[in-house]
Amino acid sequence: MEGLNTTSTVLEALREKIIIGELKPGHKLNEVDISMNLGVSRPPLREAFRILEKDNMAFNVPRKGTYVSELSLQDFIEVSQAREMIECYCMDLLKASDIRSLPKAERALQEATGMQSRFNSADEGDLIRQIKVMHEFHVGLVEATGNSMLSRIYHSIGYTLARYQYIYFHIDDAARHSLGDHTRVLELVREGNFDQAKEELGKHIHYTVDLVKNRIIHRAVF
Repeated sequence: MEGLNTTSTVLEALREKIIIGELKPGHKLNEVDISMNLGVSRPPLREAFRILEKDNMAFNVPRKGTYVSELSLQDFIEVSQAREMIECYCMDLLKASDIRSLPKAERALQEATGMQSRFNSADEGDLIRQIKVMHEFHVGLVEATGNSMLSRIYHSIGYTLARYQYIYFHIDDAARHSLGDHTRVLELVREGNFDQAKEELGKHIHYTVDLVKNRIIHRAVF
């Protein structure tokens, strides 16, 4: 990754390494090693570490260094509860304003549909793209409400969610099931059937939670 010279590019590289587990929970982020591997100086790297802490992907121990945040069943349950609360409430806001057009979510769904042939691909790049696209769908749903505070709160949990979605998309046929759920939710919103859309969205979140919880409980995924 020679030639990286901006914090945003370094940050993207580190986020992906954390999401896919190349940088494992509890792993110390060694400035010297990462600086050499990514070909960057220390100042943008330190800024990237600071943002990772803000995103709950890393934590700092004074006089010891920065470490990758742990994953746990309790952490997953809590972030999933926050996600459900925000997304389902957003359906109520969409209903109150009769907002049926979700352009960002539409674009994400179109891209996800175009990626169907690569579902269950072993390629990490494809998997990361699937996670990003599906996340963009939900971001589009939240942003369509016009509530900037909710958007900021949702963004704050996005990278934590991505680490668990990485587990989810490794489950057989999870991506296809997810695409079907997202398609139904969007169709119901277009029709103005917000209550049913909210119900389907809740079912999708619970389905995802059950699968990932089972994987965490029965397998050493961390």
